[in-house]
Amino acid sequence: MGWFYRQPLVPLFVEVVGAFVIVTLLVVLISEPLRIRVRQRFPRSFEQAAFYGTQIWLAYTLILSLTAVGAWSEYQGASEKVSHEVATLEVLQRRADLYPEPMRMEMDALVRAYAEAVAEKEWVEQRSGKHPSAAKHLFRKLNLLLGEFEPRNLPDQMVHAETLRELTSASEARRSRIHATASSLPGVVWLVVLVGATTFVPVDDRAAHLALVALMAAFVGLVVFVTVALDHPFQGAVTPSETGFRLIAERPFGGQ
Repeated sequence: MGWFYRQPLVPLFVEVVGAFVIVTLLVVLISEPLRIRVRQRFPRSFEQAAFYGTQIWLAYTLILSLTAVGAWSEYQGASEKVSHEVATLEVLQRRADLYPEPMRMEMDALVRAYAEAVAEKEWVEQRSGKHPSAAKHLFRKLNLLLGEFEPRNLPDQMVHAETLRELTSASEARRSRIHATASSLPGVVWLVVLVGATTFVPVDDRAAHLALVALMAAFVGLVVFVTVALDHPFQGAVTPSETGFRLIAERPFGGQ
Protein backbone atom coordinates (compact mmCIF):
# COMPACT_ATOMS: atom_id res chain seq x y z
CA MET A 1 0.00 0.00 0.00
CA GLY A 2 3.02 2.29 0.36
CA TRP A 3 3.06 2.93 -3.40
CA PHE A 4 -0.24 4.76 -3.06
CA TYR A 5 1.25 7.40 -0.77
CA ARG A 6 4.35 7.82 -2.94
CA GLN A 7 2.44 8.92 -6.02
CA PRO A 8 2.84 12.48 -7.40
CA LEU A 9 0.26 14.95 -6.15
CA VAL A 10 -1.74 15.29 -9.39
CA PRO A 11 -2.48 11.55 -9.89
CA LEU A 12 -3.17 11.21 -6.16
CA PHE A 13 -5.64 14.10 -6.29
CA VAL A 14 -7.46 12.68 -9.31
CA GLU A 15 -7.65 9.20 -7.79
CA VAL A 16 -8.86 10.24 -4.33
CA VAL A 17 -11.34 12.96 -5.29
CA GLY A 18 -12.51 11.10 -8.40
CA ALA A 19 -13.04 7.89 -6.43
CA PHE A 20 -15.17 9.64 -3.81
CA VAL A 21 -17.34 11.36 -6.42
CA ILE A 22 -17.80 8.31 -8.66
CA VAL A 23 -18.48 5.83 -5.87
CA THR A 24 -20.93 8.14 -4.12
CA LEU A 25 -22.86 8.84 -7.33
CA LEU A 26 -23.00 5.13 -8.09
CA VAL A 27 -24.42 4.44 -4.64
CA VAL A 28 -27.05 7.14 -5.16
CA LEU A 29 -28.05 5.86 -8.61
CA ILE A 30 -28.17 2.22 -7.51
CA SER A 31 -30.27 3.04 -4.46
CA GLU A 32 -32.62 5.37 -6.36
CA PRO A 33 -35.41 2.75 -6.90
CA LEU A 34 -35.40 2.02 -3.20
CA ARG A 35 -35.47 5.74 -2.44
CA ILE A 36 -38.52 6.21 -4.66
CA ARG A 37 -40.40 3.31 -3.05
CA VAL A 38 -39.65 4.56 0.44
CA ARG A 39 -40.80 8.06 -0.46
CA GLN A 40 -44.08 6.77 -1.92
CA ARG A 41 -44.80 4.65 1.14
CA PHE A 42 -43.59 7.13 3.76
CA PRO A 43 -44.06 10.68 2.36
CA ARG A 44 -42.55 12.41 5.41
CA SER A 45 -39.57 10.08 5.73
CA PHE A 46 -37.36 12.30 3.59
CA GLU A 47 -37.94 15.33 5.77
CA GLN A 48 -36.87 13.36 8.80
CA ALA A 49 -33.92 11.87 6.93
CA ALA A 50 -32.83 15.34 5.84
CA PHE A 51 -32.88 16.57 9.43
CA TYR A 52 -30.89 13.66 10.84
CA GLY A 53 -28.61 13.58 7.81
CA THR A 54 -27.71 17.21 8.37
CA GLN A 55 -26.77 16.51 11.99
CA ILE A 56 -24.67 13.52 10.97
CA TRP A 57 -22.95 15.58 8.28
CA LEU A 58 -22.03 18.32 10.75
CA ALA A 59 -20.50 15.77 13.13
CA TYR A 60 -18.68 14.07 10.28
CA THR A 61 -17.17 17.28 8.91
CA LEU A 62 -15.83 18.02 12.39
CA ILE A 63 -14.20 14.58 12.54
CA LEU A 64 -12.84 15.04 9.02
CA SER A 65 -11.35 18.43 9.90
CA LEU A 66 -9.71 17.09 13.05
CA THR A 67 -8.24 14.21 11.05
CA ALA A 68 -6.70 16.62 8.54
CA VAL A 69 -5.32 18.74 11.39
CA GLY A 70 -3.82 15.60 12.95
CA ALA A 71 -2.07 14.72 9.69
CA TRP A 72 -0.74 18.28 9.41
CA SER A 73 0.55 18.15 12.99
CA GLU A 74 2.31 14.88 12.22
CA TYR A 75 3.97 16.46 9.19
CA GLN A 76 4.99 19.54 11.18
CA GLY A 77 6.49 17.30 13.86
CA ALA A 78 8.55 15.44 11.26
CA SER A 79 9.80 18.75 9.82
CA GLU A 80 10.84 19.91 13.29
CA LYS A 81 12.78 16.68 13.85
CA VAL A 82 14.68 17.24 10.60
CA SER A 83 15.39 20.88 11.47
CA HIS A 84 16.68 19.88 14.90
CA GLU A 85 19.04 17.29 13.44
CA VAL A 86 20.35 19.76 10.86
CA ALA A 87 20.93 22.38 13.57
CA THR A 88 22.94 20.01 15.76
CA LEU A 89 25.07 18.94 12.79
CA GLU A 90 25.80 22.58 11.96
CA VAL A 91 27.01 23.13 15.52
CA LEU A 92 29.26 20.05 15.32
CA GLN A 93 30.63 21.21 11.99
CA ARG A 94 31.58 24.58 13.42
CA ARG A 95 33.02 23.00 16.56
CA ALA A 96 35.51 21.08 14.42
CA ASP A 97 37.46 24.31 13.94
CA LEU A 98 38.23 24.35 17.71
CA TYR A 99 40.09 21.02 17.67
CA PRO A 100 43.75 20.43 16.81
CA GLU A 101 44.94 18.68 13.65
CA PRO A 102 44.30 16.04 12.44
CA MET A 103 41.20 15.85 14.63
CA ARG A 104 39.55 18.90 13.10
CA MET A 105 39.85 17.65 9.51
CA GLU A 106 38.59 14.17 10.40
CA MET A 107 35.65 15.54 12.34
CA ASP A 108 34.64 17.98 9.59
CA ALA A 109 34.95 15.27 6.93
CA LEU A 110 32.78 12.86 8.92
CA VAL A 111 30.06 15.45 9.56
CA ARG A 112 29.91 16.37 5.87
CA ALA A 113 30.00 12.72 4.76
CA TYR A 114 27.20 11.88 7.18
CA ALA A 115 25.05 14.78 5.96
CA GLU A 116 25.61 13.76 2.35
CA ALA A 117 24.70 10.13 3.09
CA VAL A 118 21.48 11.23 4.80
CA ALA A 119 20.47 13.47 1.88
CA GLU A 120 21.47 11.12 -0.94
CA LYS A 121 20.73 7.68 0.52
CA GLU A 122 18.67 7.73 3.69
CA TRP A 123 16.07 10.07 2.19
CA VAL A 124 15.58 7.54 -0.61
CA GLU A 125 15.23 4.75 1.94
CA GLN A 126 12.68 6.72 3.92
CA ARG A 127 10.62 7.57 0.82
CA SER A 128 10.37 3.86 0.07
CA GLY A 129 9.20 3.17 3.63
CA LYS A 130 12.40 1.40 4.67
CA HIS A 131 14.34 1.82 7.90
CA PRO A 132 17.09 4.35 7.00
CA SER A 133 20.56 3.03 7.80
CA ALA A 134 22.89 4.22 5.02
CA ALA A 135 24.54 6.87 7.24
CA LYS A 136 24.60 4.80 10.42
CA HIS A 137 28.25 3.71 10.09
CA LEU A 138 29.39 7.31 9.55
CA PHE A 139 27.61 8.49 12.67
CA ARG A 140 29.21 5.63 14.59
CA LYS A 141 32.64 6.73 13.36
CA LEU A 142 31.91 10.28 14.53
CA ASN A 143 30.96 8.93 17.95
CA LEU A 144 34.18 6.91 18.17
CA LEU A 145 36.30 9.84 17.02
CA LEU A 146 34.93 12.21 19.66
CA GLY A 147 34.75 9.53 22.34
CA GLU A 148 38.42 8.64 22.02
CA PHE A 149 39.65 12.24 21.99
CA GLU A 150 41.40 13.31 25.22
CA PRO A 151 41.63 17.09 25.79
CA ARG A 152 44.87 18.23 27.42
CA ASN A 153 43.80 21.35 29.32
CA LEU A 154 40.74 22.81 31.02
CA PRO A 155 39.53 25.03 28.13
CA ASP A 156 39.76 22.07 25.74
CA GLN A 157 37.89 19.90 28.25
CA MET A 158 35.06 22.44 28.43
CA VAL A 159 34.83 22.69 24.65
CA HIS A 160 34.88 18.92 24.29
CA ALA A 161 32.16 18.48 26.93
CA GLU A 162 29.89 20.85 24.99
CA THR A 163 30.68 19.01 21.76
CA LEU A 164 29.75 15.68 23.32
CA ARG A 165 26.49 17.23 24.49
CA GLU A 166 25.72 18.34 20.94
CA LEU A 167 26.65 14.87 19.69
CA THR A 168 24.11 13.35 22.08
CA SER A 169 21.49 15.81 20.86
CA ALA A 170 22.30 14.88 17.24
CA SER A 171 21.91 11.20 18.10
CA GLU A 172 18.51 11.84 19.68
CA ALA A 173 17.42 13.88 16.66
CA ARG A 174 18.51 11.09 14.32
CA ARG A 175 16.53 8.49 16.26
CA SER A 176 13.46 10.74 16.27
CA ARG A 177 13.68 11.18 12.49
CA ILE A 178 14.07 7.44 11.94
CA HIS A 179 11.10 6.63 14.17
CA ALA A 180 8.98 9.17 12.26
CA THR A 181 9.53 7.19 9.04
CA ALA A 182 6.72 4.78 9.91
CA SER A 183 4.42 7.31 11.55
CA SER A 184 0.86 7.52 10.20
CA LEU A 185 -2.72 7.96 11.29
CA PRO A 186 -4.27 4.91 13.02
CA GLY A 187 -6.36 2.62 10.84
CA VAL A 188 -9.45 3.21 12.97
CA VAL A 189 -9.34 6.90 11.99
CA TRP A 190 -9.43 6.00 8.30
CA LEU A 191 -12.33 3.62 8.99
CA VAL A 192 -14.38 6.44 10.51
CA VAL A 193 -13.51 8.78 7.62
CA LEU A 194 -14.44 6.30 4.88
CA VAL A 195 -17.62 5.05 6.55
CA GLY A 196 -18.81 8.57 7.31
CA ALA A 197 -18.27 9.61 3.69
CA THR A 198 -21.24 7.48 2.63
CA THR A 199 -23.68 9.76 4.45
CA PHE A 200 -25.65 12.14 2.24
CA VAL A 201 -28.87 14.16 2.49
CA PRO A 202 -31.70 13.34 0.04
CA VAL A 203 -33.17 16.08 -2.16
CA ASP A 204 -36.44 16.03 -4.11
CA ASP A 205 -35.10 17.11 -7.50
CA ARG A 206 -33.02 14.33 -9.08
CA ALA A 207 -30.53 16.59 -10.86
CA ALA A 208 -30.07 18.80 -7.82
CA HIS A 209 -29.72 15.70 -5.66
CA LEU A 210 -26.93 14.30 -7.84
CA ALA A 211 -25.18 17.67 -8.06
CA LEU A 212 -25.22 18.21 -4.30
CA VAL A 213 -24.08 14.68 -3.58
CA ALA A 214 -21.21 15.05 -6.09
CA LEU A 215 -20.23 18.38 -4.52
CA MET A 216 -20.24 16.93 -1.01
CA ALA A 217 -18.27 13.89 -2.17
CA ALA A 218 -15.71 16.15 -3.87
CA PHE A 219 -15.32 18.18 -0.67
CA VAL A 220 -14.78 15.03 1.37
CA GLY A 221 -12.35 13.70 -1.23
CA LEU A 222 -10.40 16.97 -1.19
CA VAL A 223 -9.91 16.87 2.58
CA VAL A 224 -9.03 13.17 2.44
CA PHE A 225 -6.53 13.93 -0.34
CA VAL A 226 -4.77 16.48 1.87
CA THR A 227 -4.80 14.00 4.75
CA VAL A 228 -3.34 11.22 2.58
CA ALA A 229 -0.64 13.53 1.20
CA LEU A 230 0.49 14.44 4.74
CA ASP A 231 -0.17 11.13 6.47
CA HIS A 232 3.26 9.54 5.82
CA PRO A 233 5.63 12.51 6.31
CA PHE A 234 8.68 10.91 4.70
CA GLN A 235 7.04 8.86 1.93
CA GLY A 236 4.62 11.01 -0.05
CA ALA A 237 5.07 13.85 -2.51
CA VAL A 238 4.84 16.30 0.41
CA THR A 239 7.84 15.59 2.63
CA PRO A 240 10.28 17.58 4.78
CA SER A 241 13.18 18.86 2.72
CA GLU A 242 16.67 17.35 2.84
CA THR A 243 18.19 20.66 1.66
CA GLY A 244 19.69 21.38 5.10
CA PHE A 245 21.77 18.20 4.95
CA ARG A 246 22.94 19.04 1.43
CA LEU A 247 24.08 22.49 2.56
CA ILE A 248 26.12 20.96 5.37
CA ALA A 249 27.72 18.50 2.96
CA GLU A 250 28.67 21.28 0.54
CA ARG A 251 29.78 23.82 3.16
CA PRO A 252 33.53 24.54 3.35
CA PHE A 253 35.67 23.63 6.32
CA GLY A 254 34.51 25.13 9.61
CA GLY A 255 30.93 25.54 8.44
CA GLN A 256 31.39 29.21 7.50
